[in-house]
Amino acid sequence: MVIPFFPDVYYLSLAVIGASMVDLDNSFRYRNLFIMALSGGILAFILQFLKLTPFPGILLISIALFFFLAQHRGFVHSIPGICLTTFCLAIFILSFQNILIIFKLDYMVAIYLTAIIMGVMILNRGVLILYALLVSVGIFLMPKTNFNFLYIYTALFVGSLSHLFLDLFTGNGVKLFEPLWKHSFGKLEGLFFLVVWAIFVVLFNFYPGNDFILTFTMFINNIIGVFQI
Repeated sequence: MVIPFFPDVYYLSLAVIGASMVDLDNSFRYRNLFIMALSGGILAFILQFLKLTPFPGILLISIALFFFLAQHRGFVHSIPGICLTTFCLAIFILSFQNILIIFKLDYMVAIYLTAIIMGVMILNRGVLILYALLVSVGIFLMPKTNFNFLYIYTALFVGSLSHLFLDLFTGNGVKLFEPLWKHSFGKLEGLFFLVVWAIFVVLFNFYPGNDFILTFTMFINNIIGVFQI
């Protein structure tokens, strides 16, 4: 569901990370959380030893702890939940890439290492090899891309949102707005969101030269205009 919005391999990889991150609140993913917490601890120690801020490592440990304590299909499986978790993960990714660049690593190598490390920490082992192969080939073939926090966050958020939409078709549904609203949404709402998603895909393809955020804003403004008539 994320491919039409992120043809760039790097941002597509982040969207895949976002889609997989939502299920880290499940007990069978505790191995991933252990790797994440351990990686955060090692990173914090190395940065402290080099007299740099250990904040990225501490943030990574905090994210792992948050998912460990979260109830499955609870807050993390909601729009407010993914807003928070993708925001924290986007901060970590941007800060980690900046650290790699500080150590004089090539720009593309920094992007590649970030994508691979995120995959090892978050993805299932069954898809990790295929993910690493596609990232290894795709990132070094793509043109050099200027990125910022907004693009990183958007890729992670859209990936996570696509996971929630697909979970609407499961038997238990999803409490999309927990803890603000405890109502559980199901297949009917899932069909509605798929239609909206398809509209976004069409809009994105009609405006290939525009920023997706601008296209999204235009679409929302048009909807508001219809209801104001």
